[in-house]
Amino acid sequence: MATTQTMSGASRAPRFRAPRFSWGLFFLLFTALGFLSFSYRYLDDLARGHVGTFPRRLLEEATGVYSVLLLLPLVLRFARVYLFEKRGWLLLVSKHLVGAVAFSAAHTTIMAFSRHFLFPLVGQGPYDYGIMFFRYPMELSNDLVSYTVFVTVFYYLERLRIAQAQQLAAAELRTELVRAQLENLRLQLQPHFLFNTLNTISSVMYEDVRAADAMITQLSDLLRLTLQASRAHEIPLAEELQITRLYLDLMQKRFENKLRVSYAIDPSLNETLVPQLILQPLLENSLRHGMNSGNGAMELSITAHRENGSLILQVCDTGCGIGDLEASGVFGRGLGLSNIRDRLAHLYGEGQEFSIANRSSGGAEVTLRVPLHASAQTRRTSE
Repeated sequence: MATTQTMSGASRAPRFRAPRFSWGLFFLLFTALGFLSFSYRYLDDLARGHVGTFPRRLLEEATGVYSVLLLLPLVLRFARVYLFEKRGWLLLVSKHLVGAVAFSAAHTTIMAFSRHFLFPLVGQGPYDYGIMFFRYPMELSNDLVSYTVFVTVFYYLERLRIAQAQQLAAAELRTELVRAQLENLRLQLQPHFLFNTLNTISSVMYEDVRAADAMITQLSDLLRLTLQASRAHEIPLAEELQITRLYLDLMQKRFENKLRVSYAIDPSLNETLVPQLILQPLLENSLRHGMNSGNGAMELSITAHRENGSLILQVCDTGCGIGDLEASGVFGRGLGLSNIRDRLAHLYGEGQEFSIANRSSGGAEVTLRVPLHASAQTRRTSE
C-alpha cells in the first residue's frame, strides 16, 4: 500500500509595467496630426482652384497643433487634480467644462498672437483672424472635443497604471508572505533537529561516556555546518550530504551494529541546489518509526539521480514501514515530515513531489522530486 502526498504552492503573480510616454513622442504625434490637417486644407484649396496657399495653410496648422501641445501639460495637470474626485460626477463635469473653456480661450489666444507676428515674418502679410468675439466660441466647439479626448485617454491610462501598480504591490506582498512563512518553517526545523539530537546523546551518556563525548564533538561539527548555511533556503547537494553523513555518524554511534548506511549519489549532482536540512528529518523519521524493537538491524540507503529535468532524492529503509496509515496519518505524526511538505510547496509549487510508500521487500521508501537547478555562481563557474 502506498501513501502519496503532492503539494502545490501559490502561483507567481506577473509583474506589470505602466505605459510611459515621452514628450518627444507627443511632438511627433502632433506633428503627424498637423501634417494630415494641413494636407486636407491645402488639397481642398487646390481642388477649388486656389493656388499659392501652401505657406499660409502650413503656418496655420503648425500654430494650431503646436499651441495645443504647449497647453497639454497644463490640461493633464488639471485633470490629475480631479482624478479621484468623489463629490459627484456632476461637479466633476462642471469643473472640466470650466477647464475646457479655459483651454479653448488660451488656445485661440495663442493662435491669434502667434499668427499675428509670424505671418509678416514669412512674407504673408497681416493675418486676419476675424472678429474675436465670434472666433472664441467658434474654436470652442473643436477644442471641447480635443479636451474631452485628452482627459478621457489620460484618465484611462492613469486608472490602468494605478490598477497595475496595485496588482504589483499585492504580488510583492504575497511574495514577502511566502518568504516569511518559509523562514518560519526553517526556524522551526533547526531547534527541532537540535533537541532530538541532544536527546540521542543523552540516551547514551550514562551507558558509554566516551561515545557520548564523541557524539558531542560530532554535533558541534554538525551545528557549524548548519549555521554556515543558516540564511540559505537552498544549498548544494554536496553540502546537504555532508550534514547527512555527520548526522548518521552520530546515529551509528547510538545504534552501533543495528544501523547500516549506504549511498548511491550521482557525482554530477553535487552542485544541484536542494532545500537545507531536507534529508535529516526523513532519516530521523526512518530511525524513530522504522527501527525494529528487537535486535534486528536496519539498513538505510540514500540515493540521488536525475530524471526528466528533475532531481530525485530517495531515502529507503528496511524497517517496519508505514503499515496501513493514510497520508494524513503519516504526515501528521511529527513536525519533520509536515515541515518538509510545506517547505517544498513554498519553494517549488507544482514543480515538486513528495511521497511515502511501503516497499514490497519491507520497510518504507520516501521519494522527493524537485527541479534540477544550480546556483548562478555555480553555473558561471561551469561555463
